[in-house]
Parts: sequence; C-alpha cells; structure tokens
Amino acid sequence: MKILIDYKLDNWNDTVNINRTNRYAAASKKKKEMEKIKLFLVRKPTIKKYPIQLDCTWYVKNLASDLDNKSLKAVLDAMQEVGILENDNIKHIPVINHKAVKADRDYLEIEIKEIRQC
Repeated sequence: MKILIDYKLDNWNDTVNINRTNRYAAASKKKKEMEKIKLFLVRKPTIKKYPIQLDCTWYVKNLASDLDNKSLKAVLDAMQEVGILENDNIKHIPVINHKAVKADRDYLEIEIKEIRQC
C-alpha cells in the first residue's frame, strides 16, 4: 500500500523552535498538523498483518534540507488515530527507510510492505 501526504510536514527544527517560544505550542501545532494529515488517509485500509516496513520518500524542493530533520511522528500518530495502524512501536514497525528526491514541491510518499517472517 502507498500513502501520499501531499503537504509540507514540519521538521524537527520547526518543533524545537516552537518549543522555545512556548512549551505547550508544539503539542497544539502537532494536533493541527495531524488533522491535515488525516485528510490524506481517508479510505485507506487497516493494516492487518505485522510486522511491516515503511519506505519513506521525501520529495523536497530544497536539496540543502537535512534528511535527518524529517519527522514521521505526526503521520504515524494520525495513522493510529484513524485506525490504519494498530501501533507504531518496533514490534509492529521494525524497519523504516528514508530517501530524498528533488521535486518542485515538498511532500511525502510512504510505501508500506509486510515483512515476511522466516
């Protein structure tokens, strides 16, 4: 299954900076971001078989941005809230891969793959 989040997500620098102004502001900002993310999750099926692997492709306008600042926190929490994910812990998601691709706008594509147990 693939999920496209056609929205420029906040990164860790955004979160740190907002926390410096008000310790409660980041929680409010995350909640607002999750509401936007949920719009892209409508009618996505519930994942029934675990564990899974997430392959994240971050499409970015600016190649000077840092891949280590990209954050899935709000995305995974929104996926749990709408019932796509049972949980985002390591038992359920032991592998997350990230890559960046130059694009004309910022957005995220997540491919979800079942991990076959040996």
